[in-house]
Amino acid sequence: MAEGTDRGQDLVTATARSHTGWKLSRLRKLFKRLLPVGSSREAGKPPEATTRQQSGTEGRVCAEGNLAAGDEERSQAGGGSLGEAATPAFRGSSVEERPSSHHGLDPTLQFLMQWDDYQLFQLTNLHRERLERAIEGVMGALALMLRQQGHLSGQEFEKIAELAEKGSRPDSSTLFLNLVTEKGSRARRVMWESFVRVRNGSPKLDQVLQEIQELGPDPQEYMKVLVPQGLSELPTQLRDVQQKHKETLRAQTETLRVNTILMREKVKVFQLVDRYAELTVISTVRDRRIVEHELLARGRDHEEWREKHLRGELEKIRTDQLFQRNYYYSFWQQMKRFFTRPTSGSSAAVAGVPGIGKTTMVQKIVYDWAMGKIYQHFQFVFSFKFRDLNSINCRINLRELILDQYPYFGNILGEVWKNPEGLLFIFDGLDEFKHTIDFADSRRDTEPQHMCPDPEWWCEVSDIVYSLIQHKLLPGCSVLVTTRPTALHLLEKAEISVWAEILGFVGEERKEYFHRFFEDQTVAAAVFKHVEENEILYTMSYNPSYCWILGLALGPFFTQTHRDLQRVPKTITQLYSHYIYNILKNHSREIESPLDVLLRVGEMAFTGVSEKKIVFTDGDLIKYNLQPSQFLSGFLMELLEREDCARSVVYTFPHLTIQEFAAALAKLLTADERNIRKLLTEAHSTTDGRFEIFLLFVAGLSFPGSARGLEEFLGPFPHQTICRVIDWVKEEVKRQSGNTGSEAGKRSLLNTLHYLFESQNRGLAQAALGSVETLSFRGLRLTPIDCAVLSHVIGLCDTINHLDLWGCYIQCEGLQRLGPGLHKCRELELQYNDLGDSGVKPVSAALRDPECKIQRLRLWDVGLTDSGAEDLVSALSTNRSLTGLDLGSNSLTDRCVPALRRLILTLPSLEWIWLRENQFSSDGRNELESLQGTRRGLRVNL
Repeated sequence: MAEGTDRGQDLVTATARSHTGWKLSRLRKLFKRLLPVGSSREAGKPPEATTRQQSGTEGRVCAEGNLAAGDEERSQAGGGSLGEAATPAFRGSSVEERPSSHHGLDPTLQFLMQWDDYQLFQLTNLHRERLERAIEGVMGALALMLRQQGHLSGQEFEKIAELAEKGSRPDSSTLFLNLVTEKGSRARRVMWESFVRVRNGSPKLDQVLQEIQELGPDPQEYMKVLVPQGLSELPTQLRDVQQKHKETLRAQTETLRVNTILMREKVKVFQLVDRYAELTVISTVRDRRIVEHELLARGRDHEEWREKHLRGELEKIRTDQLFQRNYYYSFWQQMKRFFTRPTSGSSAAVAGVPGIGKTTMVQKIVYDWAMGKIYQHFQFVFSFKFRDLNSINCRINLRELILDQYPYFGNILGEVWKNPEGLLFIFDGLDEFKHTIDFADSRRDTEPQHMCPDPEWWCEVSDIVYSLIQHKLLPGCSVLVTTRPTALHLLEKAEISVWAEILGFVGEERKEYFHRFFEDQTVAAAVFKHVEENEILYTMSYNPSYCWILGLALGPFFTQTHRDLQRVPKTITQLYSHYIYNILKNHSREIESPLDVLLRVGEMAFTGVSEKKIVFTDGDLIKYNLQPSQFLSGFLMELLEREDCARSVVYTFPHLTIQEFAAALAKLLTADERNIRKLLTEAHSTTDGRFEIFLLFVAGLSFPGSARGLEEFLGPFPHQTICRVIDWVKEEVKRQSGNTGSEAGKRSLLNTLHYLFESQNRGLAQAALGSVETLSFRGLRLTPIDCAVLSHVIGLCDTINHLDLWGCYIQCEGLQRLGPGLHKCRELELQYNDLGDSGVKPVSAALRDPECKIQRLRLWDVGLTDSGAEDLVSALSTNRSLTGLDLGSNSLTDRCVPALRRLILTLPSLEWIWLRENQFSSDGRNELESLQGTRRGLRVNL
């Protein structure tokens, strides 16, 4: 046993010696870099040493990937397959040993032993794309295991390691799977065995293995459930109507109509494939109640999502995978009930905020199906918009609903119903449906007036949608529903197999959008560069609709020969002002009084914001004395909607934020100066966020620079009204700054600071914050955009008495945004933020500023090391304001004692310094404590 263990401990060395040019130091270096972060707390120790410290090393794998003797012997003998006894586990702090069954064999290995070579081949192909992403974080261990068992050559291992070292982990995992699968069944079995061993190092890999185990012990049944079966040959008459249906859908979806305000033609038509930019969709819906307006809420959520994505907790999926069964069977709690009802199909819900691309995504799905690219196991796809269904005011059946849109199905629908498994129904925009669908209402299953048992049954349209989603009508069909997150609660009791959420653009996807938007790639690059450099605008650009507005409003600044870059929009209000300015510039000649029309549009918009209404009818236009015109079409999009048996036109703003801006503009221009304060106070008191962006725009329009272009067409803005708005913002900041005892109070204060930022009014900021003792956001998560706003507002002031950012989840990027204004704070609290040395550098820069006013600085538990402390001490060598410094609970050692000693002795203004809970030796502590009485009143707390 000991001899075998020794061989296991020395396996890396033995393997290295057996290959020409394979240096042990190189091998260690490679797999150390390949291992997931934090996979071993024994950092710096060689693999052999780590293995020797472990008990029971036989048949195990340590964090560095060393195989113990038993595995080595099986490998040399051609063993190591799933069918042979093993006790696989992946050792280390982030990869814990899997519990074994009472037979001593991992349950997942027991399950996989029942698969023959071809079934394992099918399993690998089925999960191929998910595996590529799942193994990225454990590539070092996996590659080393396959190398040690002879299934990867030294050259292949080096290539995988080289890709991972360069940061190309996706390419590394793809190459790994390509190499292993090419080598045949033996290598595949060892690969799956290795997956089991490292599963705890990758949540995504663990999920895949859990799914495989929970779907049952029979490989044939597993593949039957997960792999779509070949469709039976369609009868001739169905084949003809399917061809007609695909041609119709292709014609309906192949083009994308884009509203434009930059030219006389109000709509430009593009090929969908040319303009469609891929969105990031995740295979879950985050459980978060949205109270804030979705523009700001999702901007903040993006930072948290990126962190989660890097940790591997969220899985990105493509739209063509929503109905791949290896995805929708991964949601175990929802899906277990489906295994007892094998005739049921799948229902998927995709959530996304306004403008994120839900409708365009649906268009792309339908187009790709019609082109034969995706979901070919569906024989027919039927797509509906809830907005259209709203106009159906009578009882109807599914047959009539389909024939109304697709009359060519005629009398053949009876044949279509015979194979419900081949049907996909899409319902877009649940949040726009005016009828209620109560999935928790048991009466729908018992009372005939609420039931819809077959496609010929006459009932309410809501009953048809309910019955399809719940698999009571055409059981076996599949249903896709899209909605805003605010309407997700309606589906809580629904039979939903897949929950997904569109996050919009992430990373390079933003850049791709702008390069598709502009034909001139030089302009595209210039616009994107401006957006990227502006934290506010960049945060907006996760949303395709905001990108569209950014493109329309910013484009002219980068296409004009003599452009003034100083006037390029920097705030959201300035951006939307230029959007409206372009409408007025290009279309105002088409109407006698553009101001009157704009005001009436704004009044209608404000009513819509108040009532959470985004679709307007001809009746609404008549009520506000509006006539359809080329000018009006710059604000409102015309949409066709079904009205009983006819078609009518309804109107909507291109985006909710445009509606909110028009509302803010109208109220600022028309509200009685005596009533504007009451209007703003009532709007601010709502708790559902409906007026949040409206108020942001009102505050922003009070700044002359934001309104300058608009005044060319609308005349001067009323001075007294603007003064009332400024007074209201000032008083609101003062009131909210004293009401930060709750998270809601802190969030409300942050919103008012966003108002200050939009106003760009230095005098207002100074007046609002000059008498404020404390700005406290203690415990509230602040993202870089919040920090940018906070920095700008502070920058407009002379002094901030106390800025409390205790535990605000601020990291290096956030503090860099805050940096320019920090020197104006008399007391600065940054405790419990993960700043690190690089994050503290902006603080050092503030302390070096000749105008620095910081008197008390608290940096408890911010991840500071000796290097950061020495930089801080260096910055303080010229400072004369600091009286108190808290550096407790960091990672300071005796190395920085000389620097701290120098600080204590040479900074005459210093009254106290806290150094508790660091890593000083007793000698270091004694040396620092000895300075306690060197100056009267000086306190050194260790």
